[in-house]
This record gives sequence, structure tokens and C-alpha cells, in this order.
Amino acid sequence: MPFACEDKITIRLLKEELEGWRPFVEALRFEDRQVAREMMESCWRYVEAVEQSGKEFLTEPFFLTVLLAQEKRLKEFDTEFETLKGEAEAWKSRAGPQISMSSEAQ
Repeated sequence: MPFACEDKITIRLLKEELEGWRPFVEALRFEDRQVAREMMESCWRYVEAVEQSGKEFLTEPFFLTVLLAQEKRLKEFDTEFETLKGEAEAWKSRAGPQISMSSEAQ
């Protein structure tokens, strides 16, 4: 399905916004540069939301897309952490007396 004229304008503006940040990204340390590039690429996942923001300048929606992506990752990490924490507690409760006895022997 071809893009409507407004879609093309949004895409062009988003490209311009991301290009405007290129000098900043290139000035970062090597290890940070790749992370910054990945953040910039994540903005394309939300191009429809950026379009719906109705903002003439895309800096605010750009930062919101980055924050949204980060928040999603934090929630995923939190969920995984809670799962692992539950598994560790279950393992400790099953092996508890054995662990304390072996640590007393040392």
C-alpha cells in the first residue's frame, strides 16, 4: 500500500530529525555509539504514533519513542528478574538445610 502524502512528510521529517542527531551520535565513545544508533532505529517502529502526535517538530515525539522503547525493555527485565527470583527462592527452600550444613562444614 503506497504511503499517503502526509505519511511521506512524516517520514521525511523523521529522517531529518534523526540526521540532525548524527553529529552527536558520531561524537560518542565507540561503545555508546552502537547503542545510540539502535535507539535511533527504534524510532521507526513508532512512526505512526509520531505522525499522530501532530507536532511540527519531531524532537519531542522522538524522545518519547526512545523512552517508550526503554520502558518496554525495563518491564521485560523486571518480569524476567521476578521469575528468576522466584525460581531461586524455590530452589533455596528445597535445598535449604543441605546448603547450611555444607557451609558449616567449611
